[in-house]
Amino acid sequence: MDVCIFWKETTVEIGRYLVLGTMHVSMKTAELLDAWALLEPSGRPLGVASTHYGWFIRTSDVEGPDREQIPGELLVAMRVGRELACDYLLFDCDALAIEGLEVFPW
Repeated sequence: MDVCIFWKETTVEIGRYLVLGTMHVSMKTAELLDAWALLEPSGRPLGVASTHYGWFIRTSDVEGPDREQIPGELLVAMRVGRELACDYLLFDCDALAIEGLEVFPW
């Protein structure tokens, strides 16, 4: 089967993500992300999934009491992702730092 023909005949969801270095989150935030990734999705203040080298995080805006739990550097990174029309951020330990985002020592 030709995959391209299949995709033309089927609705396929394709998303965008922005890759950021893990140095853009503090150690405290990294611990929060690890803990949140272990929770049931309904118990998380934001969509997060752990990877072997970092985390996938949804960029959608978070409102209400959940927003108050999210560290400032994550909110800034999520906003940058939305501005670049990305659905997710991929924080990866091998990615480079980007100008304009805070860098934390690890």
